[in-house]
This record gives sequence, structure tokens and C-alpha cells, in this order.
Amino acid sequence: PVTRRVLHDGKAVEATVYTIRLKPGIRYQDHPCFVEQNRRLSREAAKGIRRVADFRHVATRELVADDYVLGIRRLADPRLTCPIIGTLKQNVLGLAEYGDALSRALDAERKRRRQAAGALYNQEEDERLNPIRLDFFAHALPGVKTIDQHTFEVVLQQPYPQILYWMAMPLFGPVPPEAIEFFQQRPLLERSIVLDRNPVGTGPYVLAEFDPTNQFVLARNPNFRDERYPQLPQPPAGDARGRAHHQEMAAMGMLEDAGRRLPMVDRVVFRREVEWIPRWTKFRQGYYDTSGISSDVYDQSITLTSTGDAVLSEEMVEQGIRLLTAPSAVVSYFAFNMADPIVGGYSESRRKLRQAIALAFDTEEWIAIFLNGRGQVAHSPVPPGTFGYIGGEEGVNPVTHRCAGRQGRAVRRPLEEAKRLLTEAGYADGYGPDGQPLVIHFDNGWTAASLRPRLKFVTKQFAKLGIQLVPRTTDYNRLGDKVRSGNYQMLSWGWMADYPDSENFLFLLYGPNRAKDGGGENSANYANPEYDRLFVQMRNTDNGPERLAVIQEMNRLLHGDSPWFGMVHPVSYTLVHDWYRNTYPNAMAWNQLKYHRIDPERRAQRRREWNRPRWQPVALFLAILLLCIVPAVRIAVRHLRED
Repeated sequence: PVTRRVLHDGKAVEATVYTIRLKPGIRYQDHPCFVEQNRRLSREAAKGIRRVADFRHVATRELVADDYVLGIRRLADPRLTCPIIGTLKQNVLGLAEYGDALSRALDAERKRRRQAAGALYNQEEDERLNPIRLDFFAHALPGVKTIDQHTFEVVLQQPYPQILYWMAMPLFGPVPPEAIEFFQQRPLLERSIVLDRNPVGTGPYVLAEFDPTNQFVLARNPNFRDERYPQLPQPPAGDARGRAHHQEMAAMGMLEDAGRRLPMVDRVVFRREVEWIPRWTKFRQGYYDTSGISSDVYDQSITLTSTGDAVLSEEMVEQGIRLLTAPSAVVSYFAFNMADPIVGGYSESRRKLRQAIALAFDTEEWIAIFLNGRGQVAHSPVPPGTFGYIGGEEGVNPVTHRCAGRQGRAVRRPLEEAKRLLTEAGYADGYGPDGQPLVIHFDNGWTAASLRPRLKFVTKQFAKLGIQLVPRTTDYNRLGDKVRSGNYQMLSWGWMADYPDSENFLFLLYGPNRAKDGGGENSANYANPEYDRLFVQMRNTDNGPERLAVIQEMNRLLHGDSPWFGMVHPVSYTLVHDWYRNTYPNAMAWNQLKYHRIDPERRAQRRREWNRPRWQPVALFLAILLLCIVPAVRIAVRHLRED
């Protein structure tokens, strides 16, 4: 990025400018939208068309900068309800004004249609089959502009390094105007053929089949650019860590395909299985290449060593199955409503009440019971593998844990300390100064019967302090309403990262993002002015020692205020067969399919070995059947002779 003075609303402002250059020659997949006659579809011509693949004529064209500019402009369309439009409007120059202009144009056209149709006008039905076609280039947007066929700029009002992560996500992808025009045709809308389920892209695969009730299929894109499997040069002799990583990759066979053209698999099939056990059985038989691990089959596949490490069972190893583990870019937590008069607030007594509960809640036991040990206690919202995660003694929450042993392992503090904090908060043994028991309501969406043990566990944790916990279970939509209105005391929530940056987790406690009144993702309604100040400083700072020091200070504030407790960073477990190559766990990469390779001969051999027909039961059945039939035949023959 470069800093440049640009004109905005007639004034010169200092802005941060990113210039993005496209590789020439990138082409879209073959698609009917690039054929002009397909964008002028009559009812007669649409007969017999039930899906995109039914079109006879298809074409392609080169990806150009205007496609990216249109994609970004389109995010401001109020009908799309882009989840990050608020963040983008705060940063992209002029995007807020541009969004307002689109909203006015949309409202004006809706008003015109209502007046023309009269009192019986049904807006939803009308726009379903006759959508309003907004001109996304009719209004100025200085924050996004085309420079030439392969270059465009994104202009920010202030430094915001995280914009690079947003640019790498699908929502910033290019949108060809031909696709919008094609999928807005009434004959296609009547058949529910929409852009949402029929993407038009330039990637290694195209969506060949989409049946959400059964399966969807990806097929190799013949127009995919010449992209090769990456090389991994041997690190210099002095780089011990780099050489160890290189050796690990070589041992896993990750370097064997260097230089091969991507993708290396022609067809990828994702099947929907209603029940877990049939899916697991098919994986064991070799009909699925990869599988997760449910609680039902955990003991069959995983064995714990004497040190508590999870390793594959002997049975899995004999089958040639490999275990891939990786920290998930996820944090789950219980949150207090900081706007609540009992559990919220920032006085010393309220802070100690929350600290006592956070200390008493045995997160380690929760992980062992409900996650089969697949997780780690979180001392900060930032998960491992993300810049800003602080491990070791420096990162430990001193309110709930202390470091013990030679390795400084975090150990939960004794329950007596939690009881002391509760007494100092004015609730000795769970009773307030008025002699009344402390009652806390726990709103949750755990409606399934299988989740009832979790409710019992949470209730038990509060009972250790003498606090009465009253669960209020409701459906997810109702729970969301309670969060937005602030009508709760405590709840269970979670967050999966959009991109691997600490800002995407720490913003969950940023005051202006509070759920109540603000409609943001701060479900705890946490509002600490010092935390908010540090958040802004951290958000606009590049990764480095300065940013890490700010994050450490933010963690210190969170430890003291304790708006969250029972935080967990889950660990993902994936099983893969030995014929499935170039698989490496990564919590944030969604483009790994193009690197994967299948050894079809090995897979076919394994399937034959594992699924040989067993004739012994059939032979035994026939023998038993014969033994039963022979006496009957003899009796029948004897009767015939007597007659």
C-alpha cells in the first residue's frame, strides 16, 4: 500500500491505496452466460432447460479488472445484506455514500412499481421473478476504480491491513456482468436457476452437479490457467527449523509432485450422509477418501498415550490410515451480559463475581467429556496459529490458572480461591447480602436431547459455588433475538474466523460492535474504553512486536473484567487413507483441493482387499436349508409311495 492524497467530496484527503494487478490470460469456465443469445432467452427457447448444463452453446472470456470492481460495488447492494458491509463502509473511501445512493435508487424503483401496480401489489413476488436491475456504475465510488484491463485500485480512508484478508475471500471475487444479466432472466428464475447455486468462476474446478439432498460434484475446469504444484527449496544449513520442516514435508510425501500441473484430480464428489455410522462404515471400506471422527467412533480410531497425547489406534494404522490434527480458527465461550444489573457492570464486586465463576468452571473437564479431549483451554480469544496468540506462561489467564512444574504447565487454581472471590463479591456460599440465593439465568439453544448432559454439567459447575443456575432453552432464532435485545444474563456462543488475524477475534469484544442497540457481534455487550482504544490501535498496526504488546495488554483487561469464561479452542481431527496424497491440515485454507492427488490403483486394490465377498455364511445358510429340506422331501416321497 502507498499513502496518497486524493479528492473526496471536493476535499483533498490522505488515503491508503492498494493497487491490484491481474495475471493476463486468466479465463472463465465455459458457461452459457457468455453467449449473447442465451442472455435474450424467450419462453420458447427455454423449453427443456432445467439446469445450466442443458444449454447447448457455451463460451468463455478473459478475466478483467472491471469484473473485480463490479464485484466490490455489488457488495453495497442492500438486497445482498453483506455481513461485513459495515466494516467496508468504514474503510473503503466513499463506499458509505455509494451504498446510500444504491438504496435510494432501489427505493425509487420500488415506489414506482407500487404506484403503477396499485393496492394489490406484492413486492416480494414481483421481485422474485422480475428483479430490479440496478446500474452499479451509475454512482461514483472513488474507493474502487479500474486503472486498465488488468489493474484496479482499492482506496482506504485510513490504514487497515486486514483488507488484504478480505480481498482473499470469496466475497471479494470477480463477478462478470454477463452472469448477472443471464441469471436475472424470468425463464430461469421460474425454474429456480439462480447465480447463488450456479457460480461462474476461473478456479481449478467447476460445479458440475448441485443436489443439496444428495451430493454435489466438482469437475476439472479445462480453462484453468497453467498453475503448478509449488517447489520447496532446501533451506540453508543454518536454518535448523526450516530444514526440519522440509524433512517433515518430504517424509509425508508432500514434495513428490513439485512442478506438476494443477489440479491433479479430475472429479471430486461430496456426498450427503444422514447418519454418521453409515458414513464411517463406507470410509473404513475405502469408499470415502477422508473422514472426520464423531464421538461414536472416537474410541475405535484414537488411543491416548501415557502422556495424554492422541494417536491412531493399531487397527487404523494397519489400514494405512493417517491422522491429521490442526488447531481450528474457532473460539467457543460462555458470555455474561455486561449490561445486566447482576452479572454485568465494571465495579470490583461485579468483576470478582465473574472471576469466581470463570475459575470454578472446569473447562478441562468440559473438553475431556464433550470434545473427547479435542480442544485446549483458551486464555484469550485469539486461537493458536494466528498472530496475536500468546502461549506459555505469558499467555496464561492469572485469574483462573497458574503455571506449575518445570515446563510451566497451566493448572487451574483451587476452588477455594473461587469461593473467596465470591465472598468478596458479596455472595458468600451463593447468598447475597439480603440473604437471598444468587440465581443466574442461562439462555441457550441446546434443544436436542443429546445436549442435555451439557446443561447438567454447566448447572453442576455453578452449584459448586452455591449459585442456582436456571437454564432457559430455546430455538436458535429466538436466542438470536435475545442477544440483539440484550434480554439475557448468560449464554453459550462461538466464533469461526473469517481470516487469520487477531482483529477478527478481538473485535468480538469491541464496544461499538455490541449486539444490544448496535447489532454487532459483541454478544457480551462488553464496553471498556481502554480496551476499545487499544483495539483501534491494534487494528491499524501491522504484525510485529508493537502489535503483540498491545494484544497482551488487551488480554490483561479481559482477564480482569472476565466478560467470557469457559473458552475453548477446538482441535480438528481428520482421517485420510494412504492413497490420498498432499493433504496437510490448515484451518483457514479453502483452496487445497487443487493440490490433492489420488492413487486410483492403490484405492482399487484396498477396496478389493477390504470388501471381499464372504461365502462362508452363504454356504452355512444353504447347508442349514438343505438339512431342513431333506427330511421334508423324504416324508413327501414316502407319502407318494404309500398312495
